[in-house]
Amino acid sequence: MHFGDMPDEARGFLFVWLIGIFILGLCNLFHSVQVKRTKHIVISTVLLVAEYFLLQVISDILHRRAGKENADFSYILGHIPVIGWIVLTVGILVISITLASFFKHWKEEHITPMSVKDSIDTLHAGLCYWEDGGRIILSNRKMDEICLALSGEMLLNGEKFYQCIVSECMPMPDGTIKYFFHNQVEFEDKQIHELVAADVTELYKKNELLEQETISLQKMNESLKRYNQNIEETVRKQEILDTKVYIHDEMNRLMLVTTANAEMPMSEEEFKEILTLWRNNAILLGSDSDKTRVNMDISEINQLAELLGIQLIWQGEQPRSIPDSIREVFIMVAGEAIANAVKHAGAKNITIGIHKNEEKLCIRISNDGKLPVGKITMGGGLTNIKRMVAEKKGQVKVEINEQFNMILEF
Repeated sequence: MHFGDMPDEARGFLFVWLIGIFILGLCNLFHSVQVKRTKHIVISTVLLVAEYFLLQVISDILHRRAGKENADFSYILGHIPVIGWIVLTVGILVISITLASFFKHWKEEHITPMSVKDSIDTLHAGLCYWEDGGRIILSNRKMDEICLALSGEMLLNGEKFYQCIVSECMPMPDGTIKYFFHNQVEFEDKQIHELVAADVTELYKKNELLEQETISLQKMNESLKRYNQNIEETVRKQEILDTKVYIHDEMNRLMLVTTANAEMPMSEEEFKEILTLWRNNAILLGSDSDKTRVNMDISEINQLAELLGIQLIWQGEQPRSIPDSIREVFIMVAGEAIANAVKHAGAKNITIGIHKNEEKLCIRISNDGKLPVGKITMGGGLTNIKRMVAEKKGQVKVEINEQFNMILEF
């Protein structure tokens, strides 16, 4: 049976089938141009032309049945056996499907403009490129959503959208925080604008939490400083109280001894012993008087040594070479050292050596009295000396060899 003798319903079905193949051929031609392969462009074009002629023939035959005259070419093709039409149609369909499959695999294995667009649309950050004047070159879905949320309009003009961004970090209506970064990049010998919108919500919240914790730690640090100051003040007051109690006990003991010996005849040695006790207590009272220390100057150090029967020996630099900023501390420390040397060591000679260079000042105070027995603890007078020197950013060292040495370094 010839194709022209087929029922109209069968030819109509083949006509619809060829229309589908023709649409597939159009897609193949578009994809072949997109991949820029000459061989596939030629094949797709030939198939599309063949499909068009077949559609034209079927249309002419259908019009002939409708009483209209058909072209001679269509008349000739209409006498082709049905099996020939079927083979031709199936062959065109197989080739079209093969081309379509090839283009599908090619897209999966190669980067195309659409694959780039699909990739940037999956980014969590917004991305937009535009040229001077605002014409959009490329933007992703996230940046379109951000523009709609900020301006209420679609992203059609890059410059207009960039004017809506008033700061680098901006809160969004959905509660997130976006960080905007603008830059100019070179593309095809011209400068285009790049805008990136990164989601920094978690980082922003953690930064706020860190600031709150920093403020809390600062308050805690200030509280600890006050607590430390209170401890120092408490220790100082306790030391003063202990000193006063000690002086009180010493005075009571001295008065009891003096009263007991005054009621009976005393030998010269007993008299000298009591007199020595009174002198040591007088030194103790004088050495613990802050007023006496503050008002004392270097000349009074010599007077104190002379009053106590101490030979004072100066070595190295002159006392006046000591800077004014630490002279008062030196005077107080020297007075304390002289009093302690007489009271506790029974010293007769005290040597004060002053040595200075560009980096530091070293003061060594030595006495020829009895050396202390056991370990020296930084308590009482030594604690006060250490505190006063530390206030002037200095340090105190104690050395015991042939003599007792106190070394001050500033």
